[in-house]
Amino acid sequence: MAKVTLTKANMPKTNREFQHVLKEAMARSSPVDDLLELAVELHDYEHERGMTSADFYSRYQRGEFDDETMHALIKWAMAYQQFLLVKEQVEKALMREAVWREDLGKVAA
Repeated sequence: MAKVTLTKANMPKTNREFQHVLKEAMARSSPVDDLLELAVELHDYEHERGMTSADFYSRYQRGEFDDETMHALIKWAMAYQQFLLVKEQVEKALMREAVWREDLGKVAA
């Protein structure tokens, strides 16, 4: 995921500079890299808790954990939601590319 670390030393002084920093970070970002990073994070949670993220999230949504546990697991839930979102975006992009190439092949024939 695109990450920007701002400190007093590198803090943009204007809104325009800040937008430039964000634009550069987004240009370096890759949804596939984001997906892999999230998959590693989810694997760590799964290993720690002994259940798949899908099983956990289903139980989380049904409220099967007590309040204290729910609060402790919110980062896992958020990571899984983000994983599903990025996965969907990557799948859609791959499908668009496949359809585009198929259409391009028909035009060339």
